[in-house]
Order: sequence, then C-alpha cells, then structure tokens
Amino acid sequence: MDHHMPWAVAGFSAVCRRCDDCIKACEESVLKRGDGGYPTVDFELGGCTFCGACAQACEYVALDREIAPPWQLKASISDGCLSAQGITCRSCGDACESRAIRFRLELGGRAIPSLDTSLCNGCGSCIATCPTHVIQIQEAA
Repeated sequence: MDHHMPWAVAGFSAVCRRCDDCIKACEESVLKRGDGGYPTVDFELGGCTFCGACAQACEYVALDREIAPPWQLKASISDGCLSAQGITCRSCGDACESRAIRFRLELGGRAIPSLDTSLCNGCGSCIATCPTHVIQIQEAA
C-alpha cells in the first residue's frame, strides 16, 4: 500500500484515522483519498510545496513536521522522453524549482534531461507537466 504523504510517521496506516482533514487543508489541492481511504499525494494534480498545512491539520499526529526530509521520494525519467527523441520539450526542467532536472546539450543539437537525485526533493512538480508521462516518483534506493 503506497501512501505518499510528507512527514508520515512510522506506522502511518495505524495512526491515520482517514478523517480527510489533511486533504481539505492542502493548499495545492494535490491530496486525495488513496488505497483504503488513506490520504496520498496525486502527482498528476501537481507537486507538493511542503507548505505543512496537511501536517498542521492532522489531529492524530500521523504527520510530523519534525521529520526531515519530509519523505524519501525521488523522481526518475524513463525512456520515451520527447527531448531524448529530438523533440524540443523542457517542461519538467521548467517546473523543477530545486533545479534537479537540467538539460544537457548533445551532438546534433538535441538536449536530454539530466536528473540530479541529490537535488531532487520528490515534490512531483515535474509529473503533471510531462506530456508523455515518463516521469515517476518512487522511494529512493
């Protein structure tokens, strides 16, 4: 069961009461009910800004802002990227505030995305902007 929630405490599923207070508090409107009714970030709706409104709204302390970093998620870019195919697209790099996605110019004039996982905070802002949906957010290895 994947529950991508920033600042989720150990045993999140046992502590969370599925009250939806965090979903209602989300300033970016990227939280939704996921598997089993537990809240989760839907990166197709946009990225998490780590504003903390969800954690502040949680009466059951299932989210704890003292946890740093807020999660162990990182982006990955798979085959099918338009830029890798020679089509100009830099939407993921434009959306990446942490500058984890940059474009490296190659011979022939095409630029391919380069992801620096040390800079990636797993916010997911790159997901919703990708026209080919080749970016994934997953637990860091």
